[in-house]
Amino acid sequence: MNWVKDRKIQVLADQMIVSGTNFLMTIMLARHLDTSSFGQYAAYILIVYLGISALSAWGIQIFQVAIQKTSSYISFLVFWQFFLMGVMLTLSISINTCFNLYEVSVGSYLFIFGFIINDFGRRVLLSLDKTVHTIILDLFTSIYLITTLAISMIQNIQDLEQILTVFAYGYSFSLILIVAFLKPFFIEREDVLKYFRTHIKEGKWLFLSALSQWWAGNLFVVAAGIYVGTTALAALRLAQSLFGVLNVLLQTFENYVLPQTAEKLRLSLPSALHYLKDTNHKMGLIFLPLLVITLLLAKPILVISGGNQYVDFAYVVQGYSVLYIFIFLSQPLRFLIRTLQINDHFFYAYLINLGFSLITSHYLIFTFGLQGVIYGLIVSQIILMAYWSLILHLKNINIWKSYISY
Repeated sequence: MNWVKDRKIQVLADQMIVSGTNFLMTIMLARHLDTSSFGQYAAYILIVYLGISALSAWGIQIFQVAIQKTSSYISFLVFWQFFLMGVMLTLSISINTCFNLYEVSVGSYLFIFGFIINDFGRRVLLSLDKTVHTIILDLFTSIYLITTLAISMIQNIQDLEQILTVFAYGYSFSLILIVAFLKPFFIEREDVLKYFRTHIKEGKWLFLSALSQWWAGNLFVVAAGIYVGTTALAALRLAQSLFGVLNVLLQTFENYVLPQTAEKLRLSLPSALHYLKDTNHKMGLIFLPLLVITLLLAKPILVISGGNQYVDFAYVVQGYSVLYIFIFLSQPLRFLIRTLQINDHFFYAYLINLGFSLITSHYLIFTFGLQGVIYGLIVSQIILMAYWSLILHLKNINIWKSYISY
């Protein structure tokens, strides 16, 4: 039973708990709610991930790479996170009041911030190597959310705001667990200014990168919600959730291959390239057949997942199948960019991508509707691949020629 104590196994198990819960909840909500309400839920999830991207850039991302993670630093980080969330809440309410953009209930705000603080807690615990505590936290949250959602479905409660308010209660209990595990009760007064300066200095670049990546990846989806409506957003969110299973596979692949590639690179570049080619080909034997099956069986998969109300959106799943082929092909490029530690080109690539999205999203969605979103996402992925290939070529690394000659 030594494998149970293996940290890698524990981290993978925790990721499967979180991803599996998100997938199951999405399927349950898609079948339970009408498309308009589910589309509204999808909009909230977009806001959640934008908040996570923005706040983690100023907080947890800097903590994760810190050499010393003292109790004083942990305490500072927790209070710093709550301060940042307060700033985010103030800005959100102020902007919404000035421009009257949308109507969000108190329960929805509590759900959004509960989701963010829960994600923050699990990341801190993982960075402290407290994998068992992380699993306990995520198991509690997952069981609570799925159980309360199942009860809501049995009682036929279809008011989204009421459901989200109940979810928020669960996040309040998970907050108690986070505080109990981290014990953020001690801060050295002389450390506060030091940590503050560090997070401001490092955070500004991470913040810009996080925003550019989020908008580059989600601008077409946001535009679809604005131009085409919540029904389109619901279909996109359901398709994204279905492919979330493949995301877990890709993330696991990255967590294993990336450090191995770095180790091979210390020996020689040809060794690293050979290792990447070999592992990517093996991964393709699993990944690509799954995409082909999803492409061919898109309609029944979507109906089983969301019900007959989504039957007309089978082309969205087919489009995502094609998109994920390009995402899979881009993996070796991403690994090499990260292994060579030229991470600034991640920022530049996503910045170019964001520019493309801003210029073309209006035309593509107005001309082709929801299909335009798929076209835009595929072209965006091709742009990333082209840019990273160019950067590697300038460094005399022609990965595509290497693959063909394999």
